[in-house]
Amino acid sequence: MSLKSRTIFVTDKNNTPQKITYDLERKRVKNINLRIRSDETLFVSASPLVTIKTIDDFIISKSDFILKSLNRFSEKRKWEIDNKKYVSGESFYLLGKQMRLIVKQSNQNCVKDDGVYIILECKNIDNFSLKIQIMKKFFKEKCVEIFNDAINKNYPKFKKYGISYPTVKIRSMKTRWGTCIPQKKQITLNPKLIHFSRDCINSVVIHEFCHFKYPNHSKAFYDFMTILMPDWKERKKELEETILC
Repeated sequence: MSLKSRTIFVTDKNNTPQKITYDLERKRVKNINLRIRSDETLFVSASPLVTIKTIDDFIISKSDFILKSLNRFSEKRKWEIDNKKYVSGESFYLLGKQMRLIVKQSNQNCVKDDGVYIILECKNIDNFSLKIQIMKKFFKEKCVEIFNDAINKNYPKFKKYGISYPTVKIRSMKTRWGTCIPQKKQITLNPKLIHFSRDCINSVVIHEFCHFKYPNHSKAFYDFMTILMPDWKERKKELEETILC
């Protein structure tokens, strides 16, 4: 496959100049096809009969969508812990707050947080895989603690409706922040929620609890949610601005 890289300049909605670079592949296709990759690169395929100007004009016509998508992918990266270098000064998000990482040589492997900093104490600060392991353990423990706390605090709102106390499971999901199985009295939450505010976590928990009463997305379901959480739309919007992967 032969790819040609091109760069064009556009202006965003604020009239600020922006650069868009895309990889172009010539192939037998009917339309100009655009794909935005999760690594923030653009791939375009087009017939050899289509002129460069036509392709550039197509990209320009889609520039608002492209820039918005690239920004969303960029925003997504700030939540991901797998793309970090685990060195002092890096940012991590915990409960909606941006916190700086401090890495310290220590005789123990542990992580502490004081509301401003996340302190990673490690027996070998040059061991990258060890630092990943310690940090993942820290976030997993935070998920267990915070998610169960959210269940405990919100359950009294539902107990009076005859809803049983659920078991809580934590599982990575590509398209959902949470799911539930009312028959099994089970709520499953996405571990990436730990990077968001408690309000967002509570909104997902309440959403899943509501499904114990209304196992669909009917008007009755949303009316019930609005009674229990009047600002659920604002919390939902914050979550929707982050792309799951």
